Amino acid sequence: MEYIKNYNQYSDDLIIEKLNLQPLLDKFKKSINKIGISKLIVGTLLAVFTVNQAVNFIENRLNLNDSDKKVLVETIHKYNDPLNMSISADGIQHIKNYEKLKLKAYNLHDGKVTVGFGHAEPIGKSAYRVGQVISEELANSLLEKDVNAAAAGVKRMFRDWNKDSIHIKITQKQFDTMVSLAFNMGVTSFRRSNFVQTFKHKDFSKAAELIKTTGLRDGYAGLIDRRNTEYQMFVS
Repeated sequence: MEYIKNYNQYSDDLIIEKLNLQPLLDKFKKSINKIGISKLIVGTLLAVFTVNQAVNFIENRLNLNDSDKKVLVETIHKYNDPLNMSISADGIQHIKNYEKLKLKAYNLHDGKVTVGFGHAEPIGKSAYRVGQVISEELANSLLEKDVNAAAAGVKRMFRDWNKDSIHIKITQKQFDTMVSLAFNMGVTSFRRSNFVQTFKHKDFSKAAELIKTTGLRDGYAGLIDRRNTEYQMFVS
């Protein structure tokens, strides 16, 4: 969907209905901690409005008190074009926390050798053998390489969407979450996930909930805690 150029020709009710904003606005008004819901509202608005249009719509056309309008406007300025973003130090630390450092290479019987912070290579092509010990410095170097590849994959996704006139701005924590998911699942599986497809169609509230079950596999109970943390990152 391209940005709405002349949104004044549409009634407030029609815009709210088309964007499915009313349930979020109702929840926002009643909520004590409004930040998470404000991001879902703002993300929805920025899918069809420029920043200036969204601010004007909030300030002049939403039936909210001044305090609630201020929260939404402040939230808008936390959103950026994902093509200009890089993973934050907090995002990298999150990946480290869940991948856990393993200096001795091991085999999960998935046809790959894994070492460091979840760095995996096919056994037949890997530079590392099972049982080999690497330095922490090398582990960090491999992590940087893998994180950069995941971030590039996320950006490539948004670039492809832009070609189809799908423009979505996100927060730093949302970008960090997506890179973590792509790192953990692989970029291809990440892009095919229900979370991404729902997010692409701008149902941001449902997409956020889907993070909790994205890429979960039998025998990997630790992923449940990781996904719950990533959900909190995405909406916090």
